[in-house]
Amino acid sequence: MIGRLKHTRFPGRRKITSFAKDREGVTAVEFSMVALPFFIIVFGIIEIGVSMFVNRMVDNSVISAARLIRTGQAQTAALSADQFKTQICDFMPSFMCDADRIVVEVDSVGSFADAGSTDSLYDAEGNLKDDDDLAYNIGGAGNIVIVKVIYKWPMMTSALNLALDDNGTERYLTSTLVFRNEPWE
Repeated sequence: MIGRLKHTRFPGRRKITSFAKDREGVTAVEFSMVALPFFIIVFGIIEIGVSMFVNRMVDNSVISAARLIRTGQAQTAALSADQFKTQICDFMPSFMCDADRIVVEVDSVGSFADAGSTDSLYDAEGNLKDDDDLAYNIGGAGNIVIVKVIYKWPMMTSALNLALDDNGTERYLTSTLVFRNEPWE
């Protein structure tokens, strides 16, 4: 009689105990708990790798475009800052570069020691300066020139609002080059 009362009192007890013993689907449930952080980390690693690759491409394109200044071709053609940005993009694959995302400052200094004391591309609050506030002085033959470039690379994982910096959806890829112009005159 007691055994009967036990089953009549809790009619779903057998189903609950059999459900608790069932191990099917445990892997799927555990994976669903770690899937989102796992994929965020994987996509973040891929995106950082791509941004480093693009940063090397920006470095190489700045070196190639700065050669126009170094050899006097930019001075002869009276190359403007916007045209210099276009030259940088011309040395990169067209789908990767947008001249509107490039910030350029070119300045001539008296010596290599003075190259370290030039102004930053950032203002006092840490924001990028406007193009109007940046110098574009490509110098003459034999002058020492500093070319500073920042490319604003769009970041995909920043759309997930995981960025720890203030510029949100962009990573600032920086390239700086210091050289002496050739004596073309």
